[in-house]
Amino acid sequence: MPDSKKYILRFAVVCIGCLLLSYGLSQVPSAYLNTTRFWIPTVFFALTTLGINALLTRGDKNSKEFVFKTLAMSMARLLVCLVLVLIYSKVSKGDSLAFACHFMLQYLVFTIFEISFLLKYIKQTN
Repeated sequence: MPDSKKYILRFAVVCIGCLLLSYGLSQVPSAYLNTTRFWIPTVFFALTTLGINALLTRGDKNSKEFVFKTLAMSMARLLVCLVLVLIYSKVSKGDSLAFACHFMLQYLVFTIFEISFLLKYIKQTN
């Protein structure tokens, strides 16, 4: 990965920012935001973002295969996210709405981070 120190620093800032944002929102006395498991989405998205970026930055970036791999990874990640939220809502019915809200908020943040990283990565290779 080019500029791996810069990537790791930005990634750490995004992870810590998401964790702090979720913690702050979980302290709000609202059925939509109050959950004790606010950290689970951060861990999940941190691991999946690292894995996806590691897989996508290997190999040829100029081929059409890169675009298809990127789309396939994004779709697979979305599917896994939906399954995880569904499983959580079946297991823990009390705060499933709050968990889903935290999960979707972090999904948006990590997806924006991932897409911006990939766009910069493509520009660097061209």
